[in-house]
Amino acid sequence: MTVRKILANLTRHLLRAVGYRAVTKTIRGGPVRIPLAMGELRSLLFDPAYSPFFNEDDVMDALSERMRPEDIVYDIGAYCGVWAVLLARQVREVMAFEPNPGTFAVLRETIAVNRVPNITACDVALGGQSRVAELWGTGSGASLRPGEARPSSSRVRVETLDSFAAGMTAMPDVLKIDVEGAELDVLSGGPQCLAHARLVCIEVHFDELPKFGTDYAKIGTLMAQAGFIEVMRSHPERAGAEDATRMHVVFEKRSEARGAG
Repeated sequence: MTVRKILANLTRHLLRAVGYRAVTKTIRGGPVRIPLAMGELRSLLFDPAYSPFFNEDDVMDALSERMRPEDIVYDIGAYCGVWAVLLARQVREVMAFEPNPGTFAVLRETIAVNRVPNITACDVALGGQSRVAELWGTGSGASLRPGEARPSSSRVRVETLDSFAAGMTAMPDVLKIDVEGAELDVLSGGPQCLAHARLVCIEVHFDELPKFGTDYAKIGTLMAQAGFIEVMRSHPERAGAEDATRMHVVFEKRSEARGAG
């Protein structure tokens, strides 16, 4: 265990002992409360230049200029909830999906410490069919497929996008999807939601897609058939370098896209 990690753990215990639940980080020009439970305190306290919470401004910029105050957003693969908090500041409602039990607890804490009334946390996975499945691994890399870095698993409830939306009062206008290779499964389970939605943001995991028997070309074909066109793509940075294993893509309904005929 490194000295920084030891110091961070001691600091976390001391802050909790005196009643602190979170520390504040400026993200996209505004304060976001980061709960101590998130486990990123080491970087926050001892490496201020490192932002593990949000490094995808270009993607959020593309969404922000297209979202509307009355929108309902489904944040599928919400992780600890920083995206959800930022999205909730611009729209009417965010449904934040996170099936991993430990991460779901942190998501709820993030919502609570930021006092965001228009986010609902949902401890369910979305996929191609409704079932109970094994979710492998913990943290941001948890997946419905096993892997070397995912030695343990937990049983989670899986619903299709359309079956979940059928129980709600309104359909989603915006979909944000980050599901470690299950992107096509999520989309395939939501033809009605895709028919209604106006924007779809996907983090594509090129190294995980084959585990689900698919590739990005099939995602692109499905989105085109659903009436969407690609309006933005970028590769995120990891440790100061472009991560070629991932890509962010923003799709907009063709009838809404600027310059569309």
